[in-house]
Amino acid sequence: MRMFKKIGAREQFKSILISLQTTSHPWLTWKDTINNRALNNNTGTIHLSNLCTEICLPQDVDNVSVCNLASINLSTHLAVDAEGTLGFDWAKVEESARLAVRQLDNLIDITESSVDEADYSNQQNRAIGLGVMGFTDVVEKLGISYESEAAYDLIDEIMEHVSYAAIDESADLAKERGAYTNFAGSRWAQGLVPFDSIALTEENRGVPINVNRTTRLDWDALREKVKGGMRNATLMAIAPTASIGLVAGTTPGLDPQFSQIFSRATSNGKFLEVNRNLVEALQGAGLWESTKEQILRSQGDIQNIAEIPDDIKAVFKTSFQLSPYAFLDVAARAQKWIDQAISRNMYLETRDLGDMMDIYFGAWERGVKTTYYLHMKPRHTAEQSTVKVNKSVQVDEGAPAKRGFGAASAPAESAAEKPAAAPARRGFGGL
Repeated sequence: MRMFKKIGAREQFKSILISLQTTSHPWLTWKDTINNRALNNNTGTIHLSNLCTEICLPQDVDNVSVCNLASINLSTHLAVDAEGTLGFDWAKVEESARLAVRQLDNLIDITESSVDEADYSNQQNRAIGLGVMGFTDVVEKLGISYESEAAYDLIDEIMEHVSYAAIDESADLAKERGAYTNFAGSRWAQGLVPFDSIALTEENRGVPINVNRTTRLDWDALREKVKGGMRNATLMAIAPTASIGLVAGTTPGLDPQFSQIFSRATSNGKFLEVNRNLVEALQGAGLWESTKEQILRSQGDIQNIAEIPDDIKAVFKTSFQLSPYAFLDVAARAQKWIDQAISRNMYLETRDLGDMMDIYFGAWERGVKTTYYLHMKPRHTAEQSTVKVNKSVQVDEGAPAKRGFGAASAPAESAAEKPAAAPARRGFGGL
């Protein structure tokens, strides 16, 4: 190339962030982290992710990468123990992970891709991506703030259990059906698991990765087991699940609540939806009836409603009310256990480029592989709805009643001409 311009790395980074801020593109992925943390490292350099940034696989002239996905609905794995405490049924989590791995491996054998190169890659690497959805649904039901150490520890523990069961099941499948073709020479064959890629990446960078290193399960035993063979080159990836999360009645992927109240347009019409976890929390505190109209009037924002206690406000913060570093800490703790990546949406109030550089550099520092959409607050406003109360009663007594659109030109009506009063309409939550 004869026509080029050399600029500094920080200037380039800043120009990328300006584009990201104004268009929500390009999505940022860290090629060094992706390759340093890959366990299927013997099949070529990973140059790209998929559209949603959770799939990171190598491609070449003979291979079009294919990954087969499924997501565990975390909210269906909560149970009340003998003491009456709500928590995770870890045996059920393990069962779901093992079942999903087997189903996805079976899916590979019945899939016919549109191009031969995709079928070839599918058979050679048998890549799958098991993820989760409903994390925010879970922390709300447990009464935990998304931006707390308790939430970070929870996603850490969840993904450790999912990862362990998925890896163990793939190793079992390798004994039954044979290892994937490119297993020899991979980091799996060396007895490495996703957690080990943190140290490998630190060594390559010469810079520490800022993430908690707690482990709970017997990983040494599993390391020995995977040396004997893995059925799948990759096992885990957290997809955005924006559609299937709604179908399943839970929150998408690892994302927080965008709003506590919102309207949804479908082929059958438009529907007003409310966060049922918030309703239940307020009902439990005896506050739902007294605050529901204020919540609707504030478009689902409960932070300035005096009657609602701070502990409930902390649990039910929406995406732009949370610290952006909470999104990174949740992703980093999950990424400890995931061999591919995470579709990590970001939500920012700030438009300061310095702040943005710190935030996205913070993702790299924590070992996060990829980020997805950047949502900027000024461009997002929940659709307004009316409440059942008559707003005219809020006007000071003695002040002339406010007339609606076009009222100035309407003729005055005599008392005799006035139609009979219509029955009062029922507002949101009025049933």
